[in-house]
Amino acid sequence: MKLYIIGNGFDIAHRLPTQYWDFRTYLEHVAYDFLQAFEEHYYIYPNMSDDAKKKLLWNELETNLANIDEDIIIENATSIEMDLESGDVGIEDTLYDYFTKEYQYINKLAVYLKRWIRTIKIRDTLPKVSQINKDNRDLYINFNYTATLEKVYGISDSSVIHIHGSLRDYTDDPVLGHGNLARIEAIGQKQKSAEEVFDEKEISICKVVKDYYRTTLKDINRYMYNLQRIANEDITEIIVAGHSLAGIDMPYFSNIDLLSGKNVVWTLIWFDPNKMNSMRQSLIDAGIDEDRIQLKPANEFYDLQDEEAAKRKAFEIKYGF
Repeated sequence: MKLYIIGNGFDIAHRLPTQYWDFRTYLEHVAYDFLQAFEEHYYIYPNMSDDAKKKLLWNELETNLANIDEDIIIENATSIEMDLESGDVGIEDTLYDYFTKEYQYINKLAVYLKRWIRTIKIRDTLPKVSQINKDNRDLYINFNYTATLEKVYGISDSSVIHIHGSLRDYTDDPVLGHGNLARIEAIGQKQKSAEEVFDEKEISICKVVKDYYRTTLKDINRYMYNLQRIANEDITEIIVAGHSLAGIDMPYFSNIDLLSGKNVVWTLIWFDPNKMNSMRQSLIDAGIDEDRIQLKPANEFYDLQDEEAAKRKAFEIKYGF
């Protein structure tokens, strides 16, 4: 049995608009006020270039979710005049409620994410990989929220592990978030310092920012249980396609190697030759032996580039030929 680990590059190779910049384009059309409020907390403003917006936030949205400069937020928040009769003494709860309303828009991020995913049309998408076959007993770990494997290749639901959820009935809702626990700890220290000097404005805004970081935290330990099935399967090869091998997902790869016996060959599908070596090094850093890692160019993996061949493959998948 082969184990495929599927990342967003897989969907992009199928010409699906699934990059985070596509999510931003969606928000720009359906929730502009939300988008503007969201970006302003990362010091992104309408007159900035698209390249600047991508660099500051959207190229690596999940990683960058924890990149708010809370020092500026605290400075701005503590200068607000609340116009309360008692001044700022004994009003911590009032201040917390006030600042929570300022940040409550963030709770809508997951809502908009689900709505955006529903707009991604897969129906007319053609297969690009001849070796992915619904008749094989292969297993798939899908980091994407889409159902490309199920709808384009006819892979059964039982063979696909949507590690961070999807819109499928049998999975959790899509999960979006960062893994920067250090930022939560740091803002907790700021809160503690504010408590020592009884600065109720700073205490309140620290609590709200900490809530923000917690709300947008993706705790990967919570989803590790989804991988337990690997331990019960006879995995002969692990193929990584479309995953950047960066960010908070790397502990998954260490666990996958452990559960599969730490003796399986990993085949890494690469698209950009400039990133090939760094991706291989990421696997090595995750504890995978270098001599068990082999590289394969994307054009050999995505071998159904000819439209007629892709249509024939789609026909075979649909009608079982």
